Formats: sequence, C-alpha cells, structure tokens
Amino acid sequence: MSRVNRFHTKIVGVLVAIFLTLTVTLPAGATPRGDAPIDERTLTQLANNHFAQSAEIMVEGHVAVQEPYRTRALDAATSTVGDVDFSLAVDRYREELASLGERYSSSRTETTIDSILTKTTTKIKLIATETTFLTVEGSGTETGFSAQHEMTFSQNSKGVWELTSDEFLEPTGLLPLSEAESLVKEDSEYFTHTIGSANFSDLTPAATHRPVTADAHDKIATRGGYNYTAMANYLERYWNNYNPAYRSFSGSGGDCTNFVSQALRAGGWEFKSGWYRNANYWWYNWSNQSRSWTAVEYWATFARNSGRTSMLSNVWQLRKGDVLQVKPRGSNQKVHTMMVSYFNNNVPYFTYHSSNRYRRSLNQVLLDWQGATFYAYRT
Repeated sequence: MSRVNRFHTKIVGVLVAIFLTLTVTLPAGATPRGDAPIDERTLTQLANNHFAQSAEIMVEGHVAVQEPYRTRALDAATSTVGDVDFSLAVDRYREELASLGERYSSSRTETTIDSILTKTTTKIKLIATETTFLTVEGSGTETGFSAQHEMTFSQNSKGVWELTSDEFLEPTGLLPLSEAESLVKEDSEYFTHTIGSANFSDLTPAATHRPVTADAHDKIATRGGYNYTAMANYLERYWNNYNPAYRSFSGSGGDCTNFVSQALRAGGWEFKSGWYRNANYWWYNWSNQSRSWTAVEYWATFARNSGRTSMLSNVWQLRKGDVLQVKPRGSNQKVHTMMVSYFNNNVPYFTYHSSNRYRRSLNQVLLDWQGATFYAYRT
C-alpha cells in the first residue's frame, strides 16, 4: 500500500507518543536505582498491558485511566498532534463502527520484543510488535492487526520502571487508516512505500452502499478451476508471518499486491511468461517477477486483459478469493490491493499486507478509505 496524504486529524493527548506510565514496583530488598534489573519478560508484560488497555476501548468504550496507568505531563510539542486524547479517538471509531452494526465482545493482545535498541541501567529503548484481535459481537468472527512500536522504558527515583514513550512505526488498527497514519513516526520505514506505476487501466468503480437485502453473488468454491478456500487459507496463514519462499516488498513499494499474487498462485492461477514490464504477463521466480505480480495498476491490467476476473458493481458483492483495489480521494491512481479471506453474515473480511491486517471487515475498510474509489474483482 502506498503512502497516502498524511493529515493531522484531531487526535492525541497521549498520541504520536502514547505516554501512559505503566509501572512495575520492585520487591522489598531489591537493588537501588541504577542497579535494578528488568528482564525481557517483564518488559513484554508491561508493553502488552499498555496495548491491551487501548484495545479494550473497542469493547467497553472509553473509561477513566486507572492505576497502574498514570498520565504523565509532557511537552505539548512532542505529545500532541491535535486536541483529542488517543483513547477518545479510539472510542469515536468504536462508535462509528457500532453505528454500522459492528460491535465487539472481547479483545486479546499478544506482544513480542523484536529488538533492544539501547540499554542503560535506567533506560531501555526497544522495538516491539503488537498483535491485537477483536471478536465481532454476535458472529464470533475475529478481526486483527499487527503494528510495530518504538518504546522507551525508564526507571524513576523510586526504582519503578515506567513506559515513558510509545511511538508508532506502523499504523494502529484501532483507528481509521488516515488517522492512524498521522501518528506514525515520520522516519519510519512504513513511509518508504511508493506507487509503482501509472494509472492506465480503464475500469468501472464499484458502489459502496450496502444493499437492503442480501445479494445473491455467492461463488462456487472451485469456479474456473480455482480454489478460493486455498487462497483464503494462504492469506490467513501468512498475514503476520511472511512466507520465506517469497521476497517481501514492504520496504520497497509495499507488499499488498505481492501478497495477493501469492494467494492467487496458491489457489491455482498459472504463470504467464513474458517481458517483466509488460502488464499482460504475470509470473515470479527466484531472481525477478513481472510488474503485474507486485504493482497495483499492472495487476489490475493483467487481471482484466487475461480474462481471469470480471468487475463487480458493488463492494458488498465480494466473496472469498475476490479482490478489492482502492484509489484514495484526490489521487489519480490505485494504491492498495487486498483479498477477501472470510465471509460471514453478509460481510466480507479482508486479510492483507502493508500494514498487516487479519479479517478486517468491509465496514472497517470503508472507514479506512473514506471518499475513495473502489474497484471490485470477481476472480
């Protein structure tokens, strides 16, 4: 997915850096400040508690922050990008989804420490990955995301370790994409995403209004010799743990179309060999790949010219194995490709890369890309 125009939506309080103070008190007889150790397991627990509290807002709504979470007074120049507290912004997003009929009954969060950047006796800076899942009320469907954070833990004068800085390296899934992107650290690798081709495909956009009655656009599981269950299973297996058999393009243009191509290959799409810069060919090998394998617009051209897809008139007609592409408001080209990996209660759910998302509902996608133009492909 390409970088979209970033704007500072009115969010923060404790944004860009969510400076919530998470504490762990050392036991009696512990070593004094400067010598008090803290292990990776404890750091992981502190970070996980921090992430879990934010996720729970999507379930319970905004509540007053309780111990051991205490807001710390910080320089406004580094802690604000607007005038709304992060938790209130998440709560607003929860209410928007609820108005569309999507509510959550529970949340769960997993955290891993990826690397330690710097470490002294009183301060530790590290990279952590948050993986959060929300359970959709009624259907029991889980939707999830992962995002990297740069976090700083400091030991205060009382020997208490605190989380003093949390900076997003990737967009959180707890906000619409445009708002989440405004919180990402400016020098993050996330913003190395670039658009790889011009818009030279002439396709009919899909409507986004939800039909009053269920639309009969179900697919045969192996239509045209393709296995859509295999495609979906591939997406849900590798959404957060990339398949080492393929190169990742996360830092060089975005991995979204590459990931969709991998899933299509898993479901039976055959290679078509030819000049790699010609959009009428689609292939991948150990040293190179066609542009249609990785670039949004090239893929769109191949998909239509090859006869392997047809266009749907409404995004709500999408089913497992179908593909959705997005042209943001104000842009002259499509920037993101994603595939449906799950369908339940007449709602398509998308699993994709750049950023990593698991079963993100169409409701969430439409809020992520408000005002965008969508192109829906039946594969």
